[in-house]
Amino acid sequence: MRGLDRALDSYLHLKAEFVRELAAGLGGAAPDALAGRAGLLEATVRDLLAGDGELMSWEVVSACLAAAAVDGDAAGRVRERWSAAEQAMWDERGDGPRAAFERDPRGRPARIVELFQPRVPWRRLTARHPVTFEPWAEPVFDAARSLPDPASAGDLREFYELLALLRAWAGSPRQTEIERRSWGALPDATVSAMLQKDRWRTPNDRERRRIGYFTAACGLPEQETARWTACYDRLRRLPPPDDLARARAEAAEAAERLADSRTENTALRERLATIRAEAAGLRERLEAGTGAPPVPRRPYARRAAAALGGAVLFASGALFGGAVPGGPPERTCFDGTLRLIGSTAFEHMARTLAAGYEERCPGAAVEVEAIGSNEGVRALARPGADAAATIAMHDGHLAPGSVEVGVHGFQGLAVSLVSFAVVANKDTGVTGLTAAQLRSVYAEDAGPVSWRGLGGADLPVRLIGRTEGSGTRTIFEERVLAGPEPRLSSRDCLTRGEFHRDARLIRCERSSQSQVLDLVGSVPGAIGYSELREAADARRHPNLRVLALDGRRPDASADPARYPFVAPEVFYTRSLPANGSPASAFLTFLATASARPLLESLGAPLCIAPTAPLAAPCGPA
Repeated sequence: MRGLDRALDSYLHLKAEFVRELAAGLGGAAPDALAGRAGLLEATVRDLLAGDGELMSWEVVSACLAAAAVDGDAAGRVRERWSAAEQAMWDERGDGPRAAFERDPRGRPARIVELFQPRVPWRRLTARHPVTFEPWAEPVFDAARSLPDPASAGDLREFYELLALLRAWAGSPRQTEIERRSWGALPDATVSAMLQKDRWRTPNDRERRRIGYFTAACGLPEQETARWTACYDRLRRLPPPDDLARARAEAAEAAERLADSRTENTALRERLATIRAEAAGLRERLEAGTGAPPVPRRPYARRAAAALGGAVLFASGALFGGAVPGGPPERTCFDGTLRLIGSTAFEHMARTLAAGYEERCPGAAVEVEAIGSNEGVRALARPGADAAATIAMHDGHLAPGSVEVGVHGFQGLAVSLVSFAVVANKDTGVTGLTAAQLRSVYAEDAGPVSWRGLGGADLPVRLIGRTEGSGTRTIFEERVLAGPEPRLSSRDCLTRGEFHRDARLIRCERSSQSQVLDLVGSVPGAIGYSELREAADARRHPNLRVLALDGRRPDASADPARYPFVAPEVFYTRSLPANGSPASAFLTFLATASARPLLESLGAPLCIAPTAPLAAPCGPA
């Protein structure tokens, strides 16, 4: 009897009962028709109904039920049978991966995923020690959902859009849920990066493996996962087919706008020369006829000349630091709203510029949104963005070959140089580092793990960096580290995450410089980086110390030859904005003599001036 009970409770027996209940609920629906409505492969549906292979996920099962319009009590009975079979499968086969986790001295979840997850699917890893596996949360589905077809993607951008739809098909699991379902192979930050719209620009073998983990974490069986990775392989080797045509079309459009601007520029210069000649002739006639002293130019004549000068400036290349004659023209003011979006490092200076501009132009409103350099650029590049009333603030220049510059026609105006600083909690006991020491601290595989090895306190080194998309992080990696920061290993910046026990250092990320500074000041042994002005505010950050690099301390002079952590702050527009638009008026004003006192009040070296060309440090690195 005991043997019979064990047989009845076995995985294979309970799986057979589940298959019978499922077939009864589907009412004899043809596999090909069911697969077509659900968006699944016909082979997937046939294997499910035949009970072949491993138990399939509830995501696949419920998709078939929805395609057959099965709901209510019948769907509930299928769910009960499926849950019983899944529990029995885990009871019989779950000891292997648990033992493997406990034997693995470095805790490499990805390797364990490859070895064991196909045999024990639909369980998420919730802790390293003790090892705990729990069933996936039961998702809430749209009854009419259909699996997206990866074969319908024409390029990698469309492929990643379908990945986002796949996640929605699976009940929109949170990024942390996907991390646990993949047993650590996909950290939540990686999931976020995968679903960014510009991810198609970096195809590689590691990304192919990630797509396999992602699709499996959404509940797809092996044959469906293979279909997604095969489509990725097909698309990754080809550039998006519409890029060249799109780039050519936008380049032709930009060339037409440039030709129009040059024509307008020539006409404006001729008009300006005519006004000046007429004013000179009038003055000569008055002096010859009356013997009176020279008559000064009337105000309206000065305003007209200045207005024309400002228009000439912008039409002929204000975005590249050209010369600006005269004072602020009337067209430098607009009525409406302008958005300055992007860099958190430039937020204070941007708000200063906005307040000064609004004071001079009462009809204008300038909104500052510090959301990060790359996020600002992405917002400006999105279809439907109000390009005429939006400026993206970016730490440093975009690469000439970037999509934003090459395809969207972004134009940049370097406004000023910005100094950044490496900061540490005072309890580290260090006041400065050499460039070699700093790079060793941020090395992925080797280097000091305690400040004691650098002449400081006996405290562990904890790295606090910016998230992907931060312009400050890009400058830090390119100009200071000469390489990438180590991988993310912690969320609270105090302990290693459950999937990162083997990481050499504790490293966490925050999305703004104020969050980084607050955390460095409160976490023992922490080191990070930020814009200098904010970092040096002792009242707000009394526990921070600005570190010298190679014996040189950062200051507002922002001399890249003396101190490497310096970059220009660049204001980007999408193509050249139309004359009179909020973006055009604001940038034209910044290049005038009247704006200079406002810019100088920022205390940073300027990259634009009324009569000087672009300073060398303000150009691309």
